Amino acid sequence: MPRLFIKAQDLDELDSVKIFNDRGKEVYYTKDDFIATGHRIKIYMAETITECAYVQEKYDHLGDTRFEFACKDKFGTVARDPMSRMARYLVDYDEPWEIVGDPYIWKYSIYRGALKIVDVKSEPYLIPGRALNLTQTHILTFDTESTVLIGLSFVLAVYALNKYRY
Repeated sequence: MPRLFIKAQDLDELDSVKIFNDRGKEVYYTKDDFIATGHRIKIYMAETITECAYVQEKYDHLGDTRFEFACKDKFGTVARDPMSRMARYLVDYDEPWEIVGDPYIWKYSIYRGALKIVDVKSEPYLIPGRALNLTQTHILTFDTESTVLIGLSFVLAVYALNKYRY
C-alpha cells in the first residue's frame, strides 16, 4: 500500500511543501499560485516543473465556496455541507466518495462505497531517510498506486477548505 508523508508544520505555514514516499524520497511538491483568482495549489512531480494535479477555489452562483481537485483527466469538487451542523462534506466526483472521521485534526478515511481508498492521520513521525527530523507528520495511505495522485489532490482540497474556513 503506497504511503505519502507531509511535514505538518510546513503545510500549516505555507501551501508550498515537499511530499515524500516510504523511502524518504521527495516524489511531489506543491506551490501556491498567487496569480490565480482565489486559492490555488499546484502539485508537481519532484525535481521537475511538470504540473500533474491542482486544487482550485471555485464559487457557485449563490456565493458558496468549493474546491476543485484534479489530476490528468479526473476532476471533482468538495464543499462543506451547509445543511449540516456537523463537519460534513459534499463531494462531486465520478465515483461516490465519502469522508469518515475528522479532517480538522487529520484523522479520517475516504471511502468509495465500502472500500477504504485513502487513510489520513497525523502523528509525530520520523520520515524515512530524513535523519533527526522527528516532526508532526501527515501520513496518507492509499489502497492502490492508481489512487495516489487523485487522492492527494482530494486531501489537499479538504485541507484548503478547512484552512480558509469556508
